Amino acid sequence: MNANQMTFGVEIETIAPDSAVSVHGLRIGGYHRGLQVPYLPTGWKAERDGSIVTRGDGQPCEIVSPILQGAEGLAEVLEVLRTLEAKGHRVNASCGVHYAQTVVMWS
Repeated sequence: MNANQMTFGVEIETIAPDSAVSVHGLRIGGYHRGLQVPYLPTGWKAERDGSIVTRGDGQPCEIVSPILQGAEGLAEVLEVLRTLEAKGHRVNASCGVHYAQTVVMWS
């Protein structure tokens, strides 16, 4: 398998600014019940994550990707990160990034 055949997903923990909700239409779904983020590509969802600490300034928000693939998928992650930054999402010490990679077993 080459790198362009690999599939993966990412979860990006952020603090969404209140303006993302009030101005940009962000709705944050429950844990593992994410809702489409209106300003991200199709399949990118926002959900609650109890590990994110906001200190009352913004909304805890985990951004979950759809299944991505290869170099095109990596480019989409970069596009999403740029968009989140432009919309005012930020991180602190309670935030992190998680990824999962598809493992193919050959027999």
